[in-house]
Amino acid sequence: MKSLKRIGAGLLAGLVLVMPVSMNAYATSTGTQNYVTGDDSYRMPIPQCYNVVDTINNIGSYEDEDRYFKNPQDIFVDSYDNIYIVDTGNDRVIKMNSSMETLAIFYGDEESGKFNDPEGIFVEDDGDMYLADTGNKRILHLSPEGKFVEQFNNPDSELTSGAAFNPSKLVVSPTGYMYVIRGENIMAIDGSGGFSGLYGQTDIGYDLTEMILRMVASEEQKRSIAKRTASSYINLTMGKDGMIYATSMEREEGEIKKLNSIGTNVYRKYKTVGNSISNPITDFIENKLLKSVVASNSFKFGEYFDDDGMYMEPIFRDIAVDDDGIVTVIEEQNGKVYQYDQEGNMLVAFGGLGESAGTFTRPAAIDVDSKGNLYILDRINANVQIFEPTEFILLVHQATTRYGEGDYANSFVLWQQVLDIDENYDLAHVGIAKTYYKQGEFKLSMDESKLVGNRDVYTQAFDEYSYVVLRRHFVLILFLALAIIVGLYLLVTWLIRTSKKAYWNFLSNKTKKMGIIQGLKYAFHTILHPIDAMEGIRYNKANINMAVPFLLFLIAYVVRIAYIYIVHFPLASIEVADANLVFEAVKLLIVPISWIPASFAATSISDGETKFPEITFTSALSLAPYIVINLPLMFLSNIWSKSQQSWYGVFSVLAYIGMFLILFIAMMVLNNYTLKKTIGMMIVSAGMMLVIWLVLGLVYVLTGRMIQFVFTILNEFKLNFL
Repeated sequence: MKSLKRIGAGLLAGLVLVMPVSMNAYATSTGTQNYVTGDDSYRMPIPQCYNVVDTINNIGSYEDEDRYFKNPQDIFVDSYDNIYIVDTGNDRVIKMNSSMETLAIFYGDEESGKFNDPEGIFVEDDGDMYLADTGNKRILHLSPEGKFVEQFNNPDSELTSGAAFNPSKLVVSPTGYMYVIRGENIMAIDGSGGFSGLYGQTDIGYDLTEMILRMVASEEQKRSIAKRTASSYINLTMGKDGMIYATSMEREEGEIKKLNSIGTNVYRKYKTVGNSISNPITDFIENKLLKSVVASNSFKFGEYFDDDGMYMEPIFRDIAVDDDGIVTVIEEQNGKVYQYDQEGNMLVAFGGLGESAGTFTRPAAIDVDSKGNLYILDRINANVQIFEPTEFILLVHQATTRYGEGDYANSFVLWQQVLDIDENYDLAHVGIAKTYYKQGEFKLSMDESKLVGNRDVYTQAFDEYSYVVLRRHFVLILFLALAIIVGLYLLVTWLIRTSKKAYWNFLSNKTKKMGIIQGLKYAFHTILHPIDAMEGIRYNKANINMAVPFLLFLIAYVVRIAYIYIVHFPLASIEVADANLVFEAVKLLIVPISWIPASFAATSISDGETKFPEITFTSALSLAPYIVINLPLMFLSNIWSKSQQSWYGVFSVLAYIGMFLILFIAMMVLNNYTLKKTIGMMIVSAGMMLVIWLVLGLVYVLTGRMIQFVFTILNEFKLNFL
């Protein structure tokens, strides 16, 4: 189930590296379809979660007022399900009851003065209103009848002086503190209008380039260097738990935040979410070359592709949190509504750009009532659509809430009911896996979490399960471990001895060609004594066997494919269903194979002594560390989990360090270069490799476009003449 749905996304993820036309694989036109996305950005359809049940297009027949909204900017639903709409273009606030009947319209009074472009509102349980009167650069506290109570201006503080006070969105805590959006942070104001601090600013980090510039720049140049600032906040709300939930433009930690009392984000963060083990070669290829691949590589809030497959960075215009902590946000650029639980797991995505019911032109604000109905305000269409939850999403909410409350038995039952409706809903399987874990059924938890590819839950269950197995079979495991250690010791000792013998036989026999088995042993000797091995090739290059490098390329590829199938699930860098045999070969062999012409071209113009045969041979030898490390590692991984991934990753990195060192030593020894010249020629060779990759990529893209053009012509011919 999980594997089948990812096959297409896995194959197309490889193509997107070099063919921009395939980017739309990540997002196809879905209209108002309900779906969820995983770490691979694949959209998995799910049952309908919300239905549009009504639309507020105007204020109805209320006195002689202008019936229609004009550029509305905010909506708020109070504890009695009364609806407040900030009708910015008309400089007013409209209050409606749950039946959408207009109860009152507020413009300001003689004491407060008229509102001027208000943009945000917060209403307390007693009906008192706090209005961000943006155009007048103030916050108004109004009674339930709209009468002036008090006014808040820019609080007096060294941190706020000189900065414009343009309040747009705000919330008020039960203790009377106001929290107001203020660019890169949230400003806290106490009940008497005093400054209480700046809250929730994102760490801008350390920039090496800026530091160097400031070290070498003159005073005048330093003044012209733009000051780096943190990402701006967009909107905020307050949950029943007293936490501030906010949206921002912050792309490093995550656009959706849950801020505790000291302004620390305790919600799911991008930096704490990983997809297994890093790989320096494939990380560069997959994560650096295209923004689209970066966006699809790991968890992100919302989506980084619109319905046409074009790359975008989401702008979450508003956020709402219901009484159970369900978080719902609206995205401005693609008109989508995204909903998350308290752990940051996506529950549903729906909506889109359009004029029909359930779609939006420019969503600007969202809130939720006591029944879970969503009220979404469209600024351009100047209306409010009301979405009612279906039985399916209500079950999801209840299951999530019961688990959060520690009621695992009922949560399990509710998740089973969710699966009765949609057996492919991943989060239900994750929820069941978590309940199994809490009930001590670790093996069942592992099976359920593996079914949907959840490595975090699997790791938790595996760590506990392995401890149980270790206690039950300690003596047997101890004897097996000792036997394996002794066996490995004997094997390594034999390999060292036989590889050394192969090296001396090759060096001493100037007339006999290297045998294939001898060449494989020679490759192992290269790992232990790379300089000696390269010296042997330099002085006996005529006798190297060119079948050996091709066999090494094949062995390395077989090891890579076997690794994908054998490596322990939580440590896998790719799922089996996502593996593309061609793409895996490209990822593994692109460096050593492209090194051959690049190195030959570089050394040919710089007094080099190497030819294609010895470069090919040594390039294949560079794969020896990869083979020797990954062969036992794939089996050893099955006693480790994600909690040991940092140690596991060290071995993976060592394989690539070994590859680089062998190529470096080969260039230096075979060409009789100095260390300095070798470094220079390595840089030149790397540049030539990039040129080769770019040319091959261009050929691939042009070929793909040509094939696409031919198929288009054929389809046109078929439609018009057949």
